Amino acid sequence: MNRQLLTVSLMAVITLALASCSASPPLSSEDSAALATLGEVAGPTSNLDADHITSTECWLPSDHLVDEQPSDTSAAWRVLCRVHYTDDSGDRYQDTTCIGDFSLDPMLDHCYRWTHYDYAPSFEDFPGITTS
Repeated sequence: MNRQLLTVSLMAVITLALASCSASPPLSSEDSAALATLGEVAGPTSNLDADHITSTECWLPSDHLVDEQPSDTSAAWRVLCRVHYTDDSGDRYQDTTCIGDFSLDPMLDHCYRWTHYDYAPSFEDFPGITTS
C-alpha cells in the first residue's frame, strides 16, 4: 500500500511540475501594450488584408531590446511577428520585422515583411506569444 501511495504522490508531483513549466509568466504592462499594438500593426502594414488575418504572434518585446551602446538606456526593441491569414489557397502566414520603443506613443506604427538572410534569426528561434 505504501508503494502505491508513493507512486501516486510521485505522479502528482510530476504533473504539477510539468503544468508549471508550460504556464506562461504574467506579462508586464509594457509587453501587454506592445503586443496589443503589434496585433493591430504587424499584418496590415506588411501588406496583408486585415479582413483575412486570423491571428498574430510575436516575440516578447522586453526579451528583444535593442542595445545601441552598453550605456544606452533606450527602451527600443526589435521582434519578429508571424501573421496568420487565409487566402484562396488556405491557411498561410507571413513573418514581419517590427521595431518599436516602449517610451513612444504609439510604440510603433509599421512593420516590414521579414526577409531571410543567412545566419539571421528566424521566427522559430524564440517562442511566439499571441497578440490577440
